[in-house]
Amino acid sequence: MPDTDSTTPKTQETILTDSKKSLTASQEKFLDALFGEARGNPRRAGELAGYSEHSYPKVVRSLKTEIVSRAENYLAIHSAKAATKIVEMLEEDGTTPHANIRMEAAKQILDRIGIVKKEHMDINVKALHGIFVLPAKDNLYGNKDIPKEASITTPQD
Repeated sequence: MPDTDSTTPKTQETILTDSKKSLTASQEKFLDALFGEARGNPRRAGELAGYSEHSYPKVVRSLKTEIVSRAENYLAIHSAKAATKIVEMLEEDGTTPHANIRMEAAKQILDRIGIVKKEHMDINVKALHGIFVLPAKDNLYGNKDIPKEASITTPQD
């Protein structure tokens, strides 16, 4: 891969390569274990990567952005499986145990990667009454003359 200078815009591949260059071998091992053998358990991933038992929270904090990035990729990879499960559940006869839970899990995965149910609102308004136009207030009595019965009186001392 050719070197990029500061004037060359970074591509997605360059950004991923740059972030991987800044990780140590132990951090790489931790991330691989977290999404592999440890199955999401950070304490177990820390042990597999060679960190001490109580240091995994510090490792997780330092790798937060990389963990989130890998989690998004992990969900994207499994989105095809989630979509397939939803379709399979539609075609089954209802004998699969916990089908509702599995369906909800599949929907959650698809929601988190950005494939969401589209909502469409159809708004139809039927006017039951016509419009009534009133004259302007200043021309109500013509030339601003107010009749005596409509005049305002002030109390006298």
